[in-house]
Amino acid sequence: MQGLRKHMHNVAVLSRELGKMYGLNNKDLKLLEVAAEYHDVGKKVIKNKFLFEKKSLNKNEFEVIKKHAYLGAVLLKNYGFEQKITDAVLYHHEWWNGKGYPEGLKGMEIPLLARIISIADAYDAMTSRRSYRKAVSPIKAINEILKCSGTQFDPELASLFIRIRREDDTLCLKQG
Repeated sequence: MQGLRKHMHNVAVLSRELGKMYGLNNKDLKLLEVAAEYHDVGKKVIKNKFLFEKKSLNKNEFEVIKKHAYLGAVLLKNYGFEQKITDAVLYHHEWWNGKGYPEGLKGMEIPLLARIISIADAYDAMTSRRSYRKAVSPIKAINEILKCSGTQFDPELASLFIRIRREDDTLCLKQG
């Protein structure tokens, strides 16, 4: 699980930076950071074998992994986390165009904190080595976020994130 902890840390760092640049107040920045730190906690409930596959997941395995957002939100809700945090965890895989999961929310229906985490999550996932693929360079990840702006990602947030990454490569991300 060391890789998952590192990923959740990196997503929290990136999310906080994007939220700060977007202009979130201190309370919402703290909620965002907590939600980002726990965005994948539901994966700890899922069988580990799926998380460390050496190949891409098949359709059935992916359907199991997709449940992590719901499981994480329920877990955090049961521990008394605020609604904004549980919503961010639940909806961080929704797409701007409505083709994400778990509910197919679209555009501004997706909570802001989830839209921020979505970008940070994708960036860190792309730039980190996985058991089934090599990491891509930061510039390739930025280009992919640009390409997916308006379909997968909120275009305003994607543009802001790209600007941040181009200006500041000193964020305290854990390498892997």
